[in-house]
Amino acid sequence: MTMTFEQIKTYLRQRFPLIMVDRVLEVEPGKRIKAVKNVTGNEIQFLGHFPDYAIMPGTFIVEAIGQCASILFSQTTGKGVEQGEYLVLASIQEMRFFAPVHPGHTMILEVTIVKMTGEAALVEGIVTVDGTVVTKGKLGFAKKAVSTVQFNAEPAGPRALSAG
Repeated sequence: MTMTFEQIKTYLRQRFPLIMVDRVLEVEPGKRIKAVKNVTGNEIQFLGHFPDYAIMPGTFIVEAIGQCASILFSQTTGKGVEQGEYLVLASIQEMRFFAPVHPGHTMILEVTIVKMTGEAALVEGIVTVDGTVVTKGKLGFAKKAVSTVQFNAEPAGPRALSAG
């Protein structure tokens, strides 16, 4: 199964300038997703990161992995953001950045479900450019109802989801 940019937007809450997935190449619900992010020099983050030597911010690469995971979760559960609940980022584990990503690069994002329950999920993301791994790590997610999402000054405390 493939998805166009317009189809991708139906699965994500993010909008311009934060949609980090341009095309989905493959989806195996319950297993994995493979997607593309074309990095272009006219993206807003390059005004400040960095004006004289544009580098894709690592946080945006992590966001792209998370958005792929979100699409995969919706495909797996049959529930999207319109049902009033979604998985929110709960942890970043073992995330490594091996090489910079620059305008003109095409990031291939491969996200695999390591573990998924009714309340949480753990995925592994691998991002490549021209066959070279540029980023690799795991993201943990927790299920939240839209009405219960709150912002607190205090951290929520440790909630780890292990692969074991």
